[in-house]
Amino acid sequence: MKKREDIELLAPAGSFEALVAAVQNGANAIYLGGQKFGARAFAHNFDYAALKEAVDYCHLRNVKLYVTVNTLYNNAEIDEIFDYLKYLYHIGVDALIIQDMGLFSLIKNHFPDIEIHMSTQASVRNIEGVKYFAKQNIDRVVLAREMNIREIEEICHNCSIDIEVFVHGALCMSYSGQCLMSSMIAKRSGNKGECGQPCRLPYSLLEDNKIIKKQKYLLSPMDLCTIEKVPKLIDAGIKSFKIEGRMKRPEYVGEVVKAYRQAIDYYFDQKNYTPNILQMKKVFNRGFTQGFLFQDYLNLAQDIPGNQGIKIGKMINYSKKRKMLDIKLSDTLYQNDRIYFPKNDFTRTITKLYKNNRLVNTAYQGDLVSIEMDQLLDFQDIYKVVDAKIVEKNSKYIKNEHIKLPIQMKVFGLIGLPLQLTVIYKNKKISVKSDQCIEKAQNVPLTNERIKEQLSKLGNTTFYLEKCSIRFPNDGIISIKELNNLRRVAIDELEKEMLDKSFRKMNDLEQFNCPSKKREDHKKIAIQVSDISQLEQLDLHGVEQVFVPFYQYQAQCDKYIPYVPFLYDEQDFIEFLNSVYYQKCQSIQVNDFGALNLVSDKNIVLGYHMNITNNKAIQKFNLPFVVSYEASKNDIQSFKTNQDIYFTAYSQIINMNLKYCIISNHYFSRKQKGCYLCKQHQYCLKDRKEMNFKIVTDQYCNNYVLHTHRFYFDKINDLNVDYILLNFLDETSQEIQTIVNDYLNITKHLLSKNKNNYDIFQGYFTK
Repeated sequence: MKKREDIELLAPAGSFEALVAAVQNGANAIYLGGQKFGARAFAHNFDYAALKEAVDYCHLRNVKLYVTVNTLYNNAEIDEIFDYLKYLYHIGVDALIIQDMGLFSLIKNHFPDIEIHMSTQASVRNIEGVKYFAKQNIDRVVLAREMNIREIEEICHNCSIDIEVFVHGALCMSYSGQCLMSSMIAKRSGNKGECGQPCRLPYSLLEDNKIIKKQKYLLSPMDLCTIEKVPKLIDAGIKSFKIEGRMKRPEYVGEVVKAYRQAIDYYFDQKNYTPNILQMKKVFNRGFTQGFLFQDYLNLAQDIPGNQGIKIGKMINYSKKRKMLDIKLSDTLYQNDRIYFPKNDFTRTITKLYKNNRLVNTAYQGDLVSIEMDQLLDFQDIYKVVDAKIVEKNSKYIKNEHIKLPIQMKVFGLIGLPLQLTVIYKNKKISVKSDQCIEKAQNVPLTNERIKEQLSKLGNTTFYLEKCSIRFPNDGIISIKELNNLRRVAIDELEKEMLDKSFRKMNDLEQFNCPSKKREDHKKIAIQVSDISQLEQLDLHGVEQVFVPFYQYQAQCDKYIPYVPFLYDEQDFIEFLNSVYYQKCQSIQVNDFGALNLVSDKNIVLGYHMNITNNKAIQKFNLPFVVSYEASKNDIQSFKTNQDIYFTAYSQIINMNLKYCIISNHYFSRKQKGCYLCKQHQYCLKDRKEMNFKIVTDQYCNNYVLHTHRFYFDKINDLNVDYILLNFLDETSQEIQTIVNDYLNITKHLLSKNKNNYDIFQGYFTK
């Protein structure tokens, strides 16, 4: 049976004001980022001094603080990130949220007294992935946002590890940690915390090169809101309810935390709770959806990709002479509210609000009001995106202390001796003595009631006096000033004790000393196909290895090796593991932690989806691996391992991996499995710069948005790798043979890239 204390409400903080708003409104834990190595590089974030202040503020209110260190890093960053971790460790951060498995090893080996939470960037989306991390003694896994409540419930009821789930806020279209869209088109990597959010830009959908939907926000999901499902989330066994929003304003954090705090408390108090969803919409929303969590599909914010707030009214008239805009209100409007005109993507703060030609502070539903406007906009509905009253109310609320922790006090004194005060909070006990001694009263002695009254005056501290026991002489007296000072000293000492982290011990950074074999100048060629039919009539002479999908592998050839793609059906994979073909294969390539957990009896090759970018991760896995697409040539040259390294030299890079289906959503307003439109037509997205991003679909109806340029790198002979991997998606056998022949010649120093051979391809190439 779940108890209230078993549920953690985890809130974001992109600023100190947001942190205070979260804590004062009832968050049990806060997550935030420093100025480096976090997945929100463009949030305000916290410098070293602010990080310590944040930890102290939270810990004095019995709130935990987690820091995001959930980017990928390279070998050149190891010393810097170690110094950063050392600082976080010493100031008392409760947990580190990470993605990189090299970072996991670093923390485990050097910082034993801190929790490790596996970020949603690790794309853990099945029970086997959770079991893998349970074996690694990870403290918590943050599940992928594509999982539904049934899958989550199965994990919670069958794994002992803490499970964290996003319950409110922005959704990514692609699996987190597996999106290269921003990295490929803008050199701003989401895995480095620099995502430029190209998913929030408009695209046209093309079918057979004809536009069937023009300039809509086709990759921009609505915001997740599950507050009406809090009882189901608790019953599922989730430990931590995570609210997204490190880029959001303090009033957003405060209002959303308050709403979920009430919903959780009402559940345990067995009271009915009707959430004020309109209030949450007022602070930020793109429209609300229950997403994959409860619907198993996404709703899109196709018309407004950012905050649409609430509809406030519509434009009635514009006077060019007066430069005044008339608005018919459908809701309350305040002076200093901020309004949004979506057709023009224009926002305006209401500094002067007129009603009947008179300045007013407030106008109401049905009123005709006017505001100053020096430009003519398209006539349209208008939305309020900042509510001045909510901002003002939140600002006032967080100035006062609302967190009160129960303490006990014990008072003991004898005439002629100092007064002793002991303060107890949980397992912490502080005893202090007065500077003055207790004297015998000449007139009126100090009563126990007066002593308790003075000790109870805890003001704007985080404590309240729950229980007080007093043993004080009936005829004794000590000054009230001394009593007050004793209380202040005791509380100060208790706070110091609550913030003390001297018990934490760490190990110094060890020099990385991993043996590394010499790489041959002559590189071996491996190819990978998405369908075994692509291999028909292909001359594989000179090709060492051929990776084929596990569901098509039947030990057809000694060169064939099954691979498990990043997205696959778990039941299909279990059937393969129980098949005679799995018994026959010696090696297998995997691309997620779930598959990795199930194939420990084979020779494993880690696919590029495992995001390996540094020697610590290489050493942790100690397996052959495919280099991440986001590793630079300098990164690759610095890799040290005795294991084989695969470099993808040719590929149609998958920018986005989607559980969502762009195609069926256009035709059916949801994911319609098995519609086969993708087999009958060719689809792509066209951006504002007239660049086409092809959409391909697998047999499970997952979508893959491809990069506009094919990746082709031919300066391979001096690379610190063993295998050149050619990754084919939908190429024909003829196209594959052309590319294979070229690379076979390149490895023999016979040929550099011959562009004439590539007239068969549409589009450009990139390095």
